[in-house]
Amino acid sequence: MSLYKLIAEYADISIATVYRKISELITWGYLVRVNKNNYLITVKGLITLALLCMNGSIKDDEVCQDVVSLLKREWDLEEFNDENVKAYLKLLITKVSKDGLDPLQILPNLSFPRSVLLLFPNDIFHINNKSFMDLLIEDLDNEELVIKAQGIIAKALMALLPITTLEDGCKAVTISGKVIAVKCRIKGYTINPRCPILMKTTINK
Repeated sequence: MSLYKLIAEYADISIATVYRKISELITWGYLVRVNKNNYLITVKGLITLALLCMNGSIKDDEVCQDVVSLLKREWDLEEFNDENVKAYLKLLITKVSKDGLDPLQILPNLSFPRSVLLLFPNDIFHINNKSFMDLLIEDLDNEELVIKAQGIIAKALMALLPITTLEDGCKAVTISGKVIAVKCRIKGYTINPRCPILMKTTINK
């Protein structure tokens, strides 16, 4: 039995409708065709599926778990666990929703690491008075999610912004001379101001 017939029977729709829907998904960038009966879900498609899992539209736990695992691999985040990735996605949803926008319209078009720019606090220029992590917690009003996602946020910042080499050889991102993200030898990627490397740098400043 062909893929189209399987989908038609499973979804209880006509084969013509299946053809049309698949063509639309390819046009919109959610799928790519490999050959006659094989398709791949794009990163845009994976992000969309992840968002649908987050809002409860997809209720199959196994499917949602697979989506997060695939997205983690595509984003080169395999050193982090699934909960870290989910926390990062939830923060993006929170930020976009807070700005009055639809996450399903915005987030699939912003892959990692560019999506981290959405999370930048509105009062980022107050970085000299507070840590980047504290500004994020205040702006997003969810300390638990920021703590879970902070390693991913740090990795994204280091992939996008100029990197400084600290006196001890660690790589870091700085704003106005203040370290906001670092790959700490003890804790890995972090924006946590209690990281020994960040604390030492702050004291030296």
